[in-house]
Amino acid sequence: METELTNKTQSPSAGYQDQIQEIAYNIFELTCYMFPMEEWELEDAGELERPDGNVRSIVRFDGAAEGAMVISPSEDLLEALAANMLGVEEANDEEKEGALCEIANIICGNTVPLFAHDEQICYIRPPRIAAQGEDTDELFKGMTREDVEVLLDEGIAEISIYYNAEDL
Repeated sequence: METELTNKTQSPSAGYQDQIQEIAYNIFELTCYMFPMEEWELEDAGELERPDGNVRSIVRFDGAAEGAMVISPSEDLLEALAANMLGVEEANDEEKEGALCEIANIICGNTVPLFAHDEQICYIRPPRIAAQGEDTDELFKGMTREDVEVLLDEGIAEISIYYNAEDL
């Protein structure tokens, strides 16, 4: 019988990248009908537009653990995200930002249980769009940071999660 190591018993130094990436892929697929790039497509992934950080969503959490999730999409992904979630041909900037905040909220909501222990609860704060030039590394200074890249047919999302490792 195989047993699966859960994050509740995993040491913080082992990291959460694989679980966060899996959660993100599932949420993008279920919510936005966006799919991970196939193995044969990954060869061309270097040619895809990279996120430039101009539009980023931040979702803070606290309770069982304190931290935040930051999602930065490529422009192509941001446009497709809004179009797929809202069912529109072309979304305006407000709709794009709203869609990004919503997907960030859903991904964060499905990620924070990784940090819960002893049946404690994590509280998710409302998502927001980061101000231009806002330095999230400075904002969450002293927290552990892990980065995940999500490669979808529609574009790339970079996800950074900040958390207090001593909470775990």
